[in-house]
Amino acid sequence: MKRARMIFYAGIACFLLHPLTLHALQTNFQFSPPPIPWYEFNEGDKDARLGGTAIYLKGDLKNPDEPEMNGSVDVYGGGGSWFGRYAFRKHFAIDIGASGFYAAGKVGSSADMTLGMLSIPVDIEFQPIKNDRFALILFGGFSFSKIWLGIDIKTSTIDQSADITSTMKGPQGGVQLAIKQSDFVFTPFFMFASLAGDTTIKLSGDTTGTYSVSVVAATAYYYGIDIVYVPWDITLSSLIQQVSSSGDNQGYKTYVFTVSYHFSTPAGEKKGDEKKAEPEKKAEMKPYTPPDDTE
Repeated sequence: MKRARMIFYAGIACFLLHPLTLHALQTNFQFSPPPIPWYEFNEGDKDARLGGTAIYLKGDLKNPDEPEMNGSVDVYGGGGSWFGRYAFRKHFAIDIGASGFYAAGKVGSSADMTLGMLSIPVDIEFQPIKNDRFALILFGGFSFSKIWLGIDIKTSTIDQSADITSTMKGPQGGVQLAIKQSDFVFTPFFMFASLAGDTTIKLSGDTTGTYSVSVVAATAYYYGIDIVYVPWDITLSSLIQQVSSSGDNQGYKTYVFTVSYHFSTPAGEKKGDEKKAEPEKKAEMKPYTPPDDTE
């Protein structure tokens, strides 16, 4: 009976991996918004973005069979990310990112959790519109995440710990619009992702053992807006995530705040290039030759 309960508790923790993992795709980790390195590009451009993110996940854990586990879910975390892009055609670019993340908090009334994550997304970007007022980018690709989670559970009948390792992967895609207003650019975006994978659960305490389970794909939808201050290349981002799946998602929501800095090497330039001074032109002196007076 205790073993069955622990598998149930570990299953709850695995379920929580969905919102915590899916918000990180950009991370998209980019686990942080915005979902692409920069709001526009020209052929040959090389862009990079370095960012920091804070996250808060909240919800309610409800299970009539285990009332001692019921309660609110409050998880806080933060991390950093790097995102790079190369525009290999006028309308097409490729991007890749890497992010790291740590979170901790309460899961119901009887469990504490810690979580670490590494995420690597890759996307192809298509930019059909770019002018002085607007830019539109559609993107799609693949994301890989490695997750380490620890959970400690104490109830009236159980004192147990679980260490969970999960490998998640799957497709992602979305669209971002840039609205240019003088020094500021507003970039609303929409994104979806679906991750699935395998999870290993190691139990210690009252019950010991190792179990493997499959985490079925859940679809996450993201919507948000970035505010870019162009003179400083600074982005302020906020995002609200709602996770949906075939079952009850318990109303979990993830709130994300991101600050990022943009680096760029425009096409035809190399970082560190300086305009070379042209050599000084000197007047050329020619010797005087008198006219030939031979008559």
